[in-house]
Amino acid sequence: MRGIVPLIIISIFLSIAYYLYNSSLEYDQYSIILEEYRKERNDFLNNSSSSPLKGSEYKLSYYDPNVNYKVIATVSQNEEPDTIKLATSTGNVERFLDFAYLDFKLGRSKYSLPVYKYLDGINRGDLFFCFLDQTNSTSTYPGGRYIDIEFENAKRIELDFNKSYNPYCVYNEEYSCPIPTRENYINMEILAGEKLTK
Repeated sequence: MRGIVPLIIISIFLSIAYYLYNSSLEYDQYSIILEEYRKERNDFLNNSSSSPLKGSEYKLSYYDPNVNYKVIATVSQNEEPDTIKLATSTGNVERFLDFAYLDFKLGRSKYSLPVYKYLDGINRGDLFFCFLDQTNSTSTYPGGRYIDIEFENAKRIELDFNKSYNPYCVYNEEYSCPIPTRENYINMEILAGEKLTK
């Protein structure tokens, strides 16, 4: 019996060490991929003809990568979607379909946030996911942030808040950006993604 106890302790120690090693390796790999994604986004904004930052050397500011803000969300599509209207930063109104909901868990809390579909303009048919959280007006834009998502008939998708970004109107007030409503509110600090540069 005495010989078994040390073996159990060693086995537990090795399991913990293996888990920590793989977690560290996963984080390092994820950080490299995320940094490349962010670099490509910054380069695009500095060079795209449709960008408010075209021709500038502006550098976006981000929270450090955090895999805890990369979650799997369950998709619930609305069988009979309604047309909704969101106010924009320029005082206009933009029309969407309330296309689906994403159900996910962050920390100990569960959330269900809407996914919209553009009805008009150059983005017609594209999906739109936006959110507000407790960092707004302190370290992030008061009008919320966006995450690009794409799916058709998927039941589950990856939702990565490390890839959340500011709308164009943050950099140029002439751009019209839809403003999230309280239905898009996450009651916690999302310490991930793009910040305001100070």
